[in-house]
Amino acid sequence: MHCGIKAAPLAGDNVSTFTPNREIPYPASILLMFFQPRPAQRTARSALLCGLLASASASANTPDSNLQLPSWLSLSGTLQTRAEFLHQDFDSGEREDHALVERTTLRADLDFEHSGATVELADSRIFWVEDDTPVNNAMVNPLDILQGYVWFGGEQWQVKLGRFTQDIGSRRFMARNRYRNTINAFDGVNARWQLGETDALRVFYSLPVQRLYNGDPRDNKMKSDRSYDSQQFGGLVYERGGLPFDSQGELYLLTLKERDSADLQTRNRELYSLGARWLREPNVAQWDHELEVLQQEGRSRRSSAAIDTASLDHSASFLHAELGYTFEAPWQPRLQVHYDYASGDRDPTDDENNGLDSLFGVPRGDFGPTGIYRILVRNNISSPALRLELQPAPNWRLNMELRDAWLATASAPSPSSGLNDTTPSGDKHLGSQLETVLRWQVIPSRLRLESGFTYFNASNALQERGIDDKYYLYLQANLTF
Repeated sequence: MHCGIKAAPLAGDNVSTFTPNREIPYPASILLMFFQPRPAQRTARSALLCGLLASASASANTPDSNLQLPSWLSLSGTLQTRAEFLHQDFDSGEREDHALVERTTLRADLDFEHSGATVELADSRIFWVEDDTPVNNAMVNPLDILQGYVWFGGEQWQVKLGRFTQDIGSRRFMARNRYRNTINAFDGVNARWQLGETDALRVFYSLPVQRLYNGDPRDNKMKSDRSYDSQQFGGLVYERGGLPFDSQGELYLLTLKERDSADLQTRNRELYSLGARWLREPNVAQWDHELEVLQQEGRSRRSSAAIDTASLDHSASFLHAELGYTFEAPWQPRLQVHYDYASGDRDPTDDENNGLDSLFGVPRGDFGPTGIYRILVRNNISSPALRLELQPAPNWRLNMELRDAWLATASAPSPSSGLNDTTPSGDKHLGSQLETVLRWQVIPSRLRLESGFTYFNASNALQERGIDDKYYLYLQANLTF
């Protein structure tokens, strides 16, 4: 079995095939050169990890890098390390935040042709962070089981039983996280049927896994993750290829039912999200598009606070539309226009909640970085954007986006942006965001370096509340072995 490194591709990435005999530098050394925690933070776990990475890197420099493993067993792993810097202006003065986040995964796959099993461990930690910087389980989830399932089936159908991760469609409502330091996981059953050459049906029923840690998250102390039967998440997804204009489509229904329990405080959501997506993949000298709509109905509470017991009717909507064109020119420029809409609560005093719930999706692909930045999210937002993607060289990608953000309704807040109450003046403008991301595939399928800069120009509505512009910079390395 070849222990080759294959980097998990981000949106827009092209993954090349690694040639085993190619001489490469030591990825572990490159990572340590860019990101190095303070000496006091180098634990035994880090030392062990560096040893594993060095061993994997050294084996790649030998003509025969194949490990003597049985044909039914494969081993792999990833290391993602990112340094983040955030500068914020307030009326009371300036503030600087920073963080070093590290995520390691180790995975074993057993394949017996018509059955098998997968076990994947994940360790997500944070270092170099201020005591008053908000830190939660989106950043920290010390060593635990990310996936652990058995499967049965073949090419036409497959059923998984156990703990799993999963992407659904555009990843806006269910996803395996890539940029965020911790990853969503689910305990349950997950099935897929291939219906002919272009169609497929997916069904799953699960209990979302709660990511846990002991004490202060900055201490990175372990606590076993677990799920609760008081929170249930399921879905039905139909995928269809071969549609007109060389396009493809999806129809899906996602359900979330939860109730308060002794161990888990919830918003008592009972949500039914019906969505459809139609897209055409990008290609040179060709128009591409994506249109996704969703209607969300059910019941929910405004918060998970123990004193909040009022159950409200829930009715929310979502729209994403984009149109792009890839030019047949140097650097293969692809120009796109985007529009995103997610409803907000129209009247906080009535018995209905109109704020969209993005369930277990990710905002990164549409709204920019998360981490210690995370300003724009898929709730109470109306936002057009212009995006340019360039490929200066085969292993380089440069993406730039200018986005303007508005409240979908002025009667609801936008806490992620700092707007924690409504705007009495009715001003819906949140601000403008300029994002630039540069990716370099240093070693195809093995090592990628990435850097991004985001500038958020705050609107008058935010400035009136003492919140001004924000600057965010990150440097990231992704190693897969």
